[in-house]
Amino acid sequence: MASVPNSGSSLPPPPPVWDARPPETAVRYAGFWLRLAAWIVDMIALAIAWQIVSLVFPPLPVPPPTGADASLLWQYWLDSLSPDKMIASTLICWAYFALQESSSAQATIGKRLLGIRVSTENGSRLSLGAASIRAWPLYLNSAGWILGSLGGLVALLALVACVSVAFSSRKQGLHDKMAGAVLTRR
Repeated sequence: MASVPNSGSSLPPPPPVWDARPPETAVRYAGFWLRLAAWIVDMIALAIAWQIVSLVFPPLPVPPPTGADASLLWQYWLDSLSPDKMIASTLICWAYFALQESSSAQATIGKRLLGIRVSTENGSRLSLGAASIRAWPLYLNSAGWILGSLGGLVALLALVACVSVAFSSRKQGLHDKMAGAVLTRR
């Protein structure tokens, strides 16, 4: 058997190679059902705020019709949506979502309770403009009803934007993509 000739040098083996950076943890995106639960909490908070704000508006002149068919009830509802109420509703909804999600908390009350954080794709805080773009499905619904049937179209677009969260690998709705936002779990 042939042996390896000894070259006469006894150098130690090279040191092992490893990555000194800490291992990256997988990003946990906030999915559709978790976001829906946060939205329900937020709607409860907004309903409470709206009840307080609505005290400054005059009451509806007549009670809703009893025993009426769906079309009469729909018309009564549309008639009750005065432009001043819709503007107030739009502003309250915009302020609730955009101001909280662009704040240092990076989340609404519902999102905070469920451990969701809204950030840019690189993890930083959203600007007020980006948070406003991200929240459009929520506040433009109110504004759309001022123009009558346009509200139905805005509501349909908002529904599509929000449901698309369920079909995205990063759990981004169309509104999230428009704003460059991601929602992650803490």
